[in-house]
Amino acid sequence: MTTTRRRIAAVLLGAALAVTGATGAAASTALPPDGTSDGVRVTVEIRDRLSPHVVVVGEGPFVAGEQLVVRGGDLPSNAVLEVWLHSDPRLLDGVTTDADGDFELTTTLPADTAPGEHRIRAVAPALGVEVASEPFEVVAAPGAGGPADPDDPADGTPGGGGASASPRPGGLATTGAGLAGAAVVAALAVATGVALRRRAVRSA
Repeated sequence: MTTTRRRIAAVLLGAALAVTGATGAAASTALPPDGTSDGVRVTVEIRDRLSPHVVVVGEGPFVAGEQLVVRGGDLPSNAVLEVWLHSDPRLLDGVTTDADGDFELTTTLPADTAPGEHRIRAVAPALGVEVASEPFEVVAAPGAGGPADPDDPADGTPGGGGASASPRPGGLATTGAGLAGAAVVAALAVATGVALRRRAVRSA
């Protein structure tokens, strides 16, 4: 190569490196040895940044009241995030991304989380960033209280098959036998009153 061509090659190489340094791309250059070619070949490779993402680690279903591991990546560096549980929005915890924009958080699902599909949403309010995970399933903890069983005698419901009693003031219960006894007493009182009235009329 002549001196002029070498200078042109150096200028082109410097320009290519300056462009790739400003955009964060990777650049590689190849110059042929002397005497093989009079041209200059420059190769530039540009890699796009991945999209921000949040994932729940593990395979569901996940149990309410137990731990949940959340990971995120390709987010802004050193960003302060709020980690929310949806569908009913509930703030689980806060976390800060590292220099690469990644984070890992171990948190706990609320014990009263409703069974069904939910998502994790990572929000950086100061940066206007909001990323949601794929839906995952949550189930109730074993032994957690549920709706009353109408066929359970212990519930005292009509389908239970047991005798029912209605609470009365003072802590007493009114049963069918108690009502029948009260009716008999009332009838006797009425009969006694009629008899006394008839005697009073006759005496007069």
